[in-house]
Amino acid sequence: MTQTKTDSGASTKAPVYQRPRKSKTPWVVGLILVLGGAAAIWFALQGSSTESADEETVAEPLEFEEAVRTDLEEVSEYEGTIGQLEGDPMAVRMSGTVTALPEVGDTIGQGDVIVWIDNEPVVLLYGDVPVWRTMRDDDIGPDIFQLETALVALGFDEDGDMTLDEEFTYITESVVELWQEAIGAPVDEIVNLGEVVFSAEPVVVDTLLVEVGDVINDGTAVFTTSAGELEIEFDLPTTQQDSLAVGDQVEVTMPDLTVTTGTVEEISTIATSTAGAGQATLDVVVSLDDPSVAEGIDEAPVTISVITDRVTDVVAVPVEALLALSEGGYAVEVAIGSGTQLVPVETGFYASGLIEVIGDIAPGDQVVVP
Repeated sequence: MTQTKTDSGASTKAPVYQRPRKSKTPWVVGLILVLGGAAAIWFALQGSSTESADEETVAEPLEFEEAVRTDLEEVSEYEGTIGQLEGDPMAVRMSGTVTALPEVGDTIGQGDVIVWIDNEPVVLLYGDVPVWRTMRDDDIGPDIFQLETALVALGFDEDGDMTLDEEFTYITESVVELWQEAIGAPVDEIVNLGEVVFSAEPVVVDTLLVEVGDVINDGTAVFTTSAGELEIEFDLPTTQQDSLAVGDQVEVTMPDLTVTTGTVEEISTIATSTAGAGQATLDVVVSLDDPSVAEGIDEAPVTISVITDRVTDVVAVPVEALLALSEGGYAVEVAIGSGTQLVPVETGFYASGLIEVIGDIAPGDQVVVP
């Protein structure tokens, strides 16, 4: 690190760089020549001595930091929004007048009332097959199996007599009767079309689409739903689309400044551009790795940090250590022995206050910083 090469290629020992001090000698000599005599010499020497003492008093020790071998990452931040994942609208198969509704934010699970129509409840039960008919004695089908499974899960088969199959039997009738009495529905041992809605999972009421007093028809959606899951959306500039892929992990700063992580679930393939925005963007969807950190949060701003570029295993110094050379290029002032030496370097990647340097610099070298 202390050698340089001449134009002929021979290596020579680089001179040690000593920081210069301002000398007062020229004006001292001039003063002696003008005034002459011992008195002039005495005054000049006194002045020189005093100013030299002042110089030593104000001289500040050099500060050093180590060159390090590290990975550098360029991080870009984007503003996004966290909110409930949108679900399907909740439609019912009953006609009549809306007499009661749930509230926005309510979670409706198995056995809960979706809406009251003509003062009769429409109830959610779990199942993948949608309701398409009235279910009664002697009916057979997968909808009957779903009905029986749901009523057993809700505890209405008190004696455990009902066989879970696809047949609506007299035992099924008796269990349906107990259920209808419990929920305030007309007790007729028949599950009329529209009396229940099958859903694969609970739903959260997002936006009400009707009001109490509205007259609705078979198939009307009464509210929009969310799946009870949170997602984060943000716009990624198309110029940065190669920096992110589905499955990548990102950092998320929550509204309370808590920092957590998320996983990229979806990146739109269609770019959009907002008037005046200046560049096209892609919609990105991120899920939280730990949803519990966002409990109670909906439609709130968050900050997403994305690594857009990186280098690994490079030698880096604080960017303040760089010195611009008069002949062009850069150097770093490195401690050597009791002094320092200027070492020419090429610069590379910059991130987080550190800059990659290429040259006769090794990890652990002490470099001067202002």
